[in-house]
Amino acid sequence: MNSFLENTLADLEKSQIDTTAVTYVVPSRRVGIFLSRHIAQRLETPIFLPKIYSVEEYIEQLAEVEILNDLDLLPLFYKAYKSVEKGKDLDTFDEFIGWATTILKDFNEMDRYLVDPQQFFNYLGSVKEMDHWALNQNPTLMVSKYLRFWKKLHLYYDAFQKLCLENETVYQGMAYRLAFAKAEQVSFISDLKEKTVFLGLNALNTAEAKIIQKLLEEEKGEVYWDIDTYLIDLPFHESGKFIRKFKKEWKYYEKKDLKLYGTQYQTSKNIDIHSAAGNLSMIQVAAQLMEQIPQEELQETAVILADERLLLPLLDAIPKNIQHFNVTMGLSLDQLPLSAFIYDIIKLHTEATEDGFYYKGMVNILESSFAYILIEDNSRALVKFIRENNLIYIAPFSFNEITKQQVIHRISSPIQHVGGLIDLIQYVLEELKGKLFKEDNRRLEIEQLLGITEVVQNLATIIDNNQEIKDLKTVAYLYKQLVPLKNLDFIGEPIRGLQIMGLLETRALDYKNIIMLSVNEGILPAGKSTASYISNDMKHQFELPTYSEKDSVYAYHFYRLLHRVEKAAFIYNTEGDTLGGGEKSRFLTQLETDANSHHIISHKHYIFKNSAVKEELMVIKKESSYFERLQQIAVSGFSPSALTSYVRNPIDFYASKILRVSDMEDVEENIAANTMGSIIHEALDKLYQPYVGRILIKADFDQIKKQMLPELEVAYQKEYISTSDPVGKNKIIYEVSLHYIKKMVQSDLDLVQSGCELIIKSVERKLEAEIKIPQIGKVKIHGMVDRIDQLDGKLRIIDYKSGATDKGNVGIDPEDFNILSGDYKKAKAFQVLMYTYLYSLNEPFTEASAGIISFKNFDQGYIPFAFKAGRSYQEKMIDVEVLQNFEQVLFALIQELFNKEIHLTEKPV
Repeated sequence: MNSFLENTLADLEKSQIDTTAVTYVVPSRRVGIFLSRHIAQRLETPIFLPKIYSVEEYIEQLAEVEILNDLDLLPLFYKAYKSVEKGKDLDTFDEFIGWATTILKDFNEMDRYLVDPQQFFNYLGSVKEMDHWALNQNPTLMVSKYLRFWKKLHLYYDAFQKLCLENETVYQGMAYRLAFAKAEQVSFISDLKEKTVFLGLNALNTAEAKIIQKLLEEEKGEVYWDIDTYLIDLPFHESGKFIRKFKKEWKYYEKKDLKLYGTQYQTSKNIDIHSAAGNLSMIQVAAQLMEQIPQEELQETAVILADERLLLPLLDAIPKNIQHFNVTMGLSLDQLPLSAFIYDIIKLHTEATEDGFYYKGMVNILESSFAYILIEDNSRALVKFIRENNLIYIAPFSFNEITKQQVIHRISSPIQHVGGLIDLIQYVLEELKGKLFKEDNRRLEIEQLLGITEVVQNLATIIDNNQEIKDLKTVAYLYKQLVPLKNLDFIGEPIRGLQIMGLLETRALDYKNIIMLSVNEGILPAGKSTASYISNDMKHQFELPTYSEKDSVYAYHFYRLLHRVEKAAFIYNTEGDTLGGGEKSRFLTQLETDANSHHIISHKHYIFKNSAVKEELMVIKKESSYFERLQQIAVSGFSPSALTSYVRNPIDFYASKILRVSDMEDVEENIAANTMGSIIHEALDKLYQPYVGRILIKADFDQIKKQMLPELEVAYQKEYISTSDPVGKNKIIYEVSLHYIKKMVQSDLDLVQSGCELIIKSVERKLEAEIKIPQIGKVKIHGMVDRIDQLDGKLRIIDYKSGATDKGNVGIDPEDFNILSGDYKKAKAFQVLMYTYLYSLNEPFTEASAGIISFKNFDQGYIPFAFKAGRSYQEKMIDVEVLQNFEQVLFALIQELFNKEIHLTEKPV
C-alpha cells in the first residue's frame, strides 16, 4: 500500500509536473526528511534536492523575516509598553511578564487570522467594560485601572508593531501579516518561477488559507489533502471539519475537485483497545506489544505518545529485541537533573533573607549528584554540619572553616544584582565542564551542560538588552520559561527501526502498525484551555479558533493515523485522579459505535497484579555479636526507656541499642515535642535546684517566679540549637512551655498555701544500682528521676511528661504484674516503678508514692501508680511487696533479653 507522500509524487508526475523543480510546503521538518527520501528513490542520477519548507519556514522566507520566540520578544514588548504607559500606572518588568506572555499569544492569533486590530481592540475594551458594569458611577481604583488597561491595549499593540519594524524583528503573527501582504502584491505571482506544492496540511489560519488560494487561482500552486473520502463525506465528523470548510468556501473548488488520496480507511483493520491503570501500567502494555512486533516490520511501526511526559519511562521499557529505534521528539531540558540543580542555585538566592540562606535550599544543592561532582565528599560534610548545628538559616561564609572549595564560597556568597547571579551560574557551569571533561562515560551530563549553557547565554542576552530587569525573581522566572524551550535531540537514524514520536510528528506519515499511549479525554483531545484573554464569544465574533476547533485538530490527527494502518493498538489510562479522569478518549468510543465500520475491534483490560507483600513479622536470631553488645549494656546499665523500647518492639530495641542505628538527624526547624519536654525539664530543674532539702515557703516561690523567664531562656538555648529568637511556631511552643512551667510552680505554691509541707529532696537525680540476676549475674540498671519530694511526710517519686497521660497508663491490675513487660501501654507504670525500685536500692524506705505529672493534661494533677479496682484506679503506695513483684518482672525481662532460645520477634506497632 502506497503512502500519502508516494501518492502525491505519483500524481505530480501524472500531471507532468517535475517533482524536482517545485517548492514543497509540509507540516513539519520530519515530513520533509521522508519526502526527500521518496523523491530520491524515483531518481536515477543525483541532483540537488528541491526546496522543502515547514509551514512556518515558508512564511519566514515569504515575508523575508526571521521569527523570534515570545521570550526573546518580551524586552522589546516592555519597551513598547513603557512608551505608552507613564507614571504610577506603569508596571515593573516583573509585573509585566505576568500578563505579557498571554497577550503576545493573543496578538499572534489575532494576526495569523488577519483580524482588523482597531475593530478587535474596540470590541475587546467594550466587552471588558460590560463585564465590570455596576450601578456605582464611581468605580474603584482597581476597576478603573483594569478598564484603562483594556482600552489602551491597542496602543500597546501599535507601539509594539512599530518597534518591531524599527528593529527588523517580528513575532509569529506579524510574520503572517507580512507574508500575506507580500502575497497580495502583483509582483508576487510574476516573480514565482516554480510551483509550490502544499501537502498534508489541515487546520489553516486565515493568512495561510488566503496565500494558498492566491497561488491556486494563479495556477502557481497545488494542494494535496491527506484525508479519507469516507470521513470527508460524513458532514458532522470532526476530523474533516476544516477541509470540508475549504471545499465549500474556496472559490477555486467551485470548478476543481479536492485532491484526496485516501480510500483505505474503511478497509478492515485490527484495532485493539487496551485499558490499564496508571502510567506505568500503560508503559508495561506498550512494552509487551512492542516485543511482539516482527523485526522486519519495526521500520513500519510507530509508538505515539499523546502525553509526551511518558517518554523517559517508555525508553526504559523498550524490549531488548528492539535494537534500532528513533526518537523524534527530543527531551526537554526541564526534565533533566542539571536544570533542577541550576534552578536550585537561582532559587537559593531569590529566597535569601537578612538571616541568610534557607537550609532546605542549600541541602537540595549539596545533595545533588552535580554537587558531588564539583566538591566530592565536602558535600556530605557540609550537610552534616548544617544538621548537627541545626542551622535553619545559613549565613554567608558560614562554611569558611569547613571547606576551602571556591565553588561553595561563591554559591554561599550574597548576591545583590542580576548580573552577579548570571556570573555565578556561568562560573558553576564552567567548573562542571572542567570536571566532566576529565571523567569517562559522562556524555549525557555533558549534553545537558551544553544545553543549559546555551539557555544561560540566552538569559544573559535578555538581561543585557533590558536594564529594567533588576529583581532576582525575574531571573528565576525567565530561566523557568527558557529551559522547556530547549530540547536535547536524540541521535538516531530517522528512517531506521522503530519510530517513537509525539502526535504532531505523525502528520502526513503512514505506518503499518501503530501503538498509541494515553488515549484519554483531557489529553486526546486536550479539552478547554484558558491561556488567553480573548473570551469565547469574541473568538466566535472574529472567527478565531475556539476549543471546539482545537478538538477537531486532534480528531484529524487521530483518524488520519488510521487511513493506511493495518494494525493499531490504543492504550488508555483507567486510573482516575482528584478531578475524575480515567476516561477513554471520545475518539475510541466513536470507533466502537461506528455502525458502518468494517474494523475488527477488540478490548483488553490489563491488571498488573503486584505480588501481595505479606506482612511477615521480622524475626532475628540472637548471634554472638548480639550478646557481646548486650553484655556491654549490662555493664553500662539498662535504663527504663531501653527496656520499654524492647517491650514496645524488640526490633526497635535491636536497631537502637544493639546496632546503635539512630534516626537520621535533620534540621529541627520547629521545636519537636521531645525537645519541648527537655526544655521544660531543664528549666524546672534549675528553678528548684536552690531549694533542695528545705521546706518551701511562699517567699521561695516569689523568687522562683522571678527566675522563670531567665531560666526558660537558658534552657531554650541549651536544648534547642538556634542562632535566632523564637519566632512563628517556635514562639508558640516557647510560650506554651512557659505556661506549663507557671502552672507547675503555681500548683506547688497552692499546696504550700493550703498548709501542706513540701520538701524537694532532689531534681534530675541520677540513680544507679547493681543487681544480681539468676543465670546472668551482675547487671547494672540506671535512670534519671525528674523529681523526688516529700509532701506532708509522704515520699513521692515524680516523672514529668509533656504528652498526655491518664490513670490507665500508670495503673495495673494487682493480679497481673506481668502486663508491665507485655503491654507497652503500661510503659509509664513500668518507668515509675523502676525509678522507685532504683531509689529503694539507694535509700531504703518503708513505702512511697510514684507517679506522673502530665503537662498536657495538667488538670488531673499528680497521677500516682495505682491498682485497678472495678472500673476505676486507686492509688497504691509502693511497698516491699509491690517492689518484689516488680523485681520479678524486671528479672524475667532481662533474662528474656539474654535467652538465646527466644528470638527477637517484631511486633506490629
